[in-house]
Amino acid sequence: MRIAAPIFATALTLALVPALASCGQTDAPVASAQAKEIAWREGDVDDALAEAKESGKPVILYWGAVWCPPCNQMKATLFKDPDFIAETQKFVPVYLDGDTKDAQRWGERFGISGYPTVIVLRPDGTEITRISSATMANELPDLLQVAAGRTTSIEALLEKAQTDTASLDADDWRILAGFDWRNDPRHFADDAKTGKLLDQLAAAAPEPALQRRFGLLALAVQAEEGDDGKVALDAAQQARVGEKLTPILSSPGEIMANGQELTHDAPALVTALPKSPKREELTGKLIAAGDAIYANEKLSLTERVEALNIDVALATANGPIPASLLAKVRERAAWADKTATDKISRQSVIDSAAYLLFDAGDRAGAKKLLTAELERSNQPYYYMSSLSDFAEKEGDKAAAVEWARKAYEAAQGPATRVQWAILYSNAVLRLTPEDEAAVAKSGEAVIAELSKSPDSYYQRTRVKLAAWGDKLREWSEAHDGADILSQLRTKMATACAGQGSQAAACNSWSKAA
Repeated sequence: MRIAAPIFATALTLALVPALASCGQTDAPVASAQAKEIAWREGDVDDALAEAKESGKPVILYWGAVWCPPCNQMKATLFKDPDFIAETQKFVPVYLDGDTKDAQRWGERFGISGYPTVIVLRPDGTEITRISSATMANELPDLLQVAAGRTTSIEALLEKAQTDTASLDADDWRILAGFDWRNDPRHFADDAKTGKLLDQLAAAAPEPALQRRFGLLALAVQAEEGDDGKVALDAAQQARVGEKLTPILSSPGEIMANGQELTHDAPALVTALPKSPKREELTGKLIAAGDAIYANEKLSLTERVEALNIDVALATANGPIPASLLAKVRERAAWADKTATDKISRQSVIDSAAYLLFDAGDRAGAKKLLTAELERSNQPYYYMSSLSDFAEKEGDKAAAVEWARKAYEAAQGPATRVQWAILYSNAVLRLTPEDEAAVAKSGEAVIAELSKSPDSYYQRTRVKLAAWGDKLREWSEAHDGADILSQLRTKMATACAGQGSQAAACNSWSKAA
């Protein structure tokens, strides 16, 4: 089940702005011999905030899930880095798994939408910044040093960025450079608003590399997909693609700092350009950049493997996948399979490798890789969801629904089981809408899971249930399913009664706007 990469797609640019990084900066900390792991407080945010008030330290809150590949990427790399571990000693670190008690409520309070999210908080719970999951391990300690001494809230910083960019100081620019721009629904649910601010920052940034960085992010956010799934750019945007990408792709440092955007956004931007020598030039340079990312042993397995998305996306837009590219994909997928030897590393990278195989045309190889992982993984339901997706793309509706059902039944954790039940029900609604018994059964599964978790109708659970309710209502209108919808609403009312202050919002899940 591929998670949309943009949720986790912002890398730091501190390496691009040495003049800023040196201003008021101390040497990187040396890890203590005793600091071999992060002293996480697990699940108790109130306790962490209370300790922060007593100690004066800020809180670093990590929100994740055991099944989430980018979360496991962080565990396998960042959370083992000695400098990062040492830097967390300046904070009260708290780990909040999305399935722990009150996790979704905290997600609602802090405006968290995606796993993983890392937020730095003042002792009073005010947010200082949120940091991208794609941050390179050697860069994050530098940013944390800045964040540890901050008292300015992210709201105040964003207001200053919107109204008076000239007043931004060096530390402000560091925070903005490392901010998780595409994982903050409270401030940036509107892509147009996000893109406008990023354009302002691109124009005002004190270094050319940083100007290009913000400009590329603005393009990625503002690019609109058509009904065919392809990005459409206006003439001004087309000109900016070459303007931003050409110098980025000519600089090894900028390639690494913008690696996530180059991997997941740039191919669509390049293929949206009219066919021309310039487009061909950018295509070649972008492929070379992907190869450089793969060759960088300082990056995670996932970042290195996913760099091949550049080749596959560009080739797919231009026609059939050439045999040479398929061989390249197979080689790197095999490398990932062999290199990821522990369960955390495998959970971070195997799904990405399988999708690359599938997208490159080796569907049998992709399914074989995931099927083998079902026996190895502690979270096989994640791979079952991907197998459901593969079956749907191949037109095997029955198999897609069956894999979705198996994934739900194998899922673990209250919030995760609600989410996977929704995935199962959505598959039924989408693929076998004529099967009223299956619609009713899968819908009852969703409601049953919610009923097991009183006072949990918050954030991810709330958003996903509301979207599911809309799809169920649309199904009812299209397939004369009023009786089934009525039965499910009755059951849902009982489940919602246990949702405390969220009961009214819960009950509105399937009502027409």
